[in-house]
Amino acid sequence: MRTLRNGVLLVLAVPAMLAGTYLLAAAVLSRHAVDGQPAAREGVEVFVCSNGIHTDLVLPAVMDTVDWTIDLPDGDFPGAGPGASHRSFGWGDRAFYLETRQWSDLRPATALSALFGRGPSVMHVYALHRPAGSPDCGVVVLDEGRYRALAAFVRGSFQRGGDGRVIPLPGSGYGATDLFYEAVGHYSPVETCNEWTGKALRAAGVTVGAWTPFEGGVMRWVR
Repeated sequence: MRTLRNGVLLVLAVPAMLAGTYLLAAAVLSRHAVDGQPAAREGVEVFVCSNGIHTDLVLPAVMDTVDWTIDLPDGDFPGAGPGASHRSFGWGDRAFYLETRQWSDLRPATALSALFGRGPSVMHVYALHRPAGSPDCGVVVLDEGRYRALAAFVRGSFQRGGDGRVIPLPGSGYGATDLFYEAVGHYSPVETCNEWTGKALRAAGVTVGAWTPFEGGVMRWVR
């Protein structure tokens, strides 16, 4: 009987130890800076916005250096209107994004699939106004070269067809101002939506944590 009890305790202890190790690693590495280049005084404003769990990059829709409307035309966002000066980008698990329209839709099976299912990923894009002054957003300023590096990382996260174009998922948006596109990579406890944001910032030479699986690990560096 004692052996059985010890076995049950061991089975329960192992997941708790793994979870504790994961959280400790996230706490330490998200605070361990990967030093980037000094902040630019003038250049392109890049917003990093949070809903409390997930982070997005918000970039100007059109600039001389990068024109996002080539891949993501206004017609993909019919409800946005002519004042939609920016595009937001958020990467994540396809099933989780498309089956969890609001938090009340969240199901344990969907969450577990996102963590361990290694399913396909998507890029969620909104057409929106410049979010300056929003308490949910931080901002970094990048010179032209660093902004190009950031844009290259984001572009490389889209899956593309044989014609080189991004692949939209018609009717997949939450409304008329957003749409989902096929993306590359697989969501996992290591490669999370927030770590995608962290990688994008590191690619642009922004000082950020070495590993940022959670929202707070990203936002602490941009607010």
